[in-house]
Amino acid sequence: MSPASDWTVLFIGGPAAVGKTSAAKRIAVVSGATVLQADDVWLTLQRAVVSEDGADLSAFQERGVWTRSTKELVALKRRIAETVSASLEPVVANHLAHDDRLVIEGVWVTPEFATRTSYAGHAAGEGRRCVFVLEDDPVRIREAMLARGRGFDAWPPADRDAMAAMQAGYSRWLRAQALLRDAPTVDARPAVRLAERILAVL
Repeated sequence: MSPASDWTVLFIGGPAAVGKTSAAKRIAVVSGATVLQADDVWLTLQRAVVSEDGADLSAFQERGVWTRSTKELVALKRRIAETVSASLEPVVANHLAHDDRLVIEGVWVTPEFATRTSYAGHAAGEGRRCVFVLEDDPVRIREAMLARGRGFDAWPPADRDAMAAMQAGYSRWLRAQALLRDAPTVDARPAVRLAERILAVL
C-alpha cells in the first residue's frame, strides 16, 4: 500500500463500525502520520464542558435515549458532531502549520468541517484531504457492532436496533453532505483493503 504523498491532515468520517479506525491506523503506519480518534475528543469534551451548551455531549449516556425516534437521534448525533468537529480546528491548524501528518478519524467528523478551505487562519489547500466511509444498511451495521464487541451484545435488542437505525440514518446524512461538498466517499463493503480504497480516492 502506497500512501498519497501530498496531504498533511486526513479526515476519515463515517458511521460506527465501518472500519474507520483500522483503516486509519494502517494509513498512519505507511504515511508516517499519527492518529487522533474523534471519540477521544468527544469524551474529553464531556468532562470539560459543563455549561448548558455541552448538554448534548452526554446525551447518549442518558437513560431512555434509545426510545427517541430515529429522526431525533440522528439530529442529536449531528449536533454533537458539529460541536466535536469545531473543537478540532486549532489541532488541524497546528498540524497544517508545521507540516505534521495527522489522521483524524471518527463518527464526529462532519463533511462541512472536513472540507473547509482554512482552519484558524491557516489555508488548507492540498494539505487537507477527507473521505467518508459509508454504510446505509442498519442490519449490516448492527451485525458489525455485534461482531466488534464492546458490550453491544448486552444491550436490549430494541436499543441495539435503535442504535443501528440511527447510524444508518446518520450515514445517509453524511452521504448527502459529502455529495454537496464534493467530498469523496467509499462504501464500507467489502471490508477488505479499505485503507487502500481510501487512499485511492484522495
